[in-house]
Amino acid sequence: MFGYVKVNSSELKVREYEFYKGTYCGLCRAMGKCTGQCSRMTLNYDFVFLSLVRMAIEGEGAEFERKRCLAHPLKKRNSMKSNPQLELSSGAAALLSYHKLKDDLDDEKGGKKLRARLLMPFASHSRKKALKRGLSELDEKIERGLLRLSETEKSLLPSVDVPATVFGEILGEIMSYGMAERERRIAYELGKHVGRWIYIADALDDAHEDIEKGRYNPFVLLYGGRLPNETEMEGIGLALKNELYAVESATDLIDPATQQNEAIMNIIKNIIYIGMPATVEKIIAGKERKEKNKKGYIEEDERSL
Repeated sequence: MFGYVKVNSSELKVREYEFYKGTYCGLCRAMGKCTGQCSRMTLNYDFVFLSLVRMAIEGEGAEFERKRCLAHPLKKRNSMKSNPQLELSSGAAALLSYHKLKDDLDDEKGGKKLRARLLMPFASHSRKKALKRGLSELDEKIERGLLRLSETEKSLLPSVDVPATVFGEILGEIMSYGMAERERRIAYELGKHVGRWIYIADALDDAHEDIEKGRYNPFVLLYGGRLPNETEMEGIGLALKNELYAVESATDLIDPATQQNEAIMNIIKNIIYIGMPATVEKIIAGKERKEKNKKGYIEEDERSL
């Protein structure tokens, strides 16, 4: 769906990076098993993070096996064995993809609408399989949340905070689904702020393209049809950092005594403290670069030798 929530692999120990890759492979296999082979096309790093957070909060361990797959047929790779959190993430990804495509059919034009029409039969099949696994309540929550988000965006309110909060609440519901009360509160708070962070980062990343194509973007509305300037960009960067501070606070509430594998928490902390901030820096640097190019500036390291 987005794919912004990633590790910084160079800062992980080798065994931790293998654990992370194994989780990615395990989630891919779980998607094929739980929601159909086509659903594996929606696999992204955000749902790997969701799986790891749920495993950490629930105190669930992990087992791995060496397997080949169509993407890597020549060499066996480490793959996490299916567990309740991978299966929940698989179903949630299928439901979110279905309802996002449904919104695109209603609201988008041109290529995005055509893409949604072509993918909808596959997404509908994956959703049906997810519903058979007892996720009807989660399906309703996602549908209601995305309807609220669509109505918020259609109102053309010049605010980033309002739609970001709606999306954060959707991810909070997904992250905390089916948990006991204490664990649910931690997961919901963590998911809510990760969701707000994703929405803001995605809107900022897409702002330039949305201006060119005349699409909805909260930043474009907020700044009167233009990209934020350098001072405004600093404020956006600070807002994104504040969301990560809230994520860190929720993460600190996870009981370390329940952890069966320290790699899980180390990976989660790597993503929050290093990976997500690096994503923000990359997005902001890209926006500043486009503004300089638009004004005819050439950076010193870009000049011909």
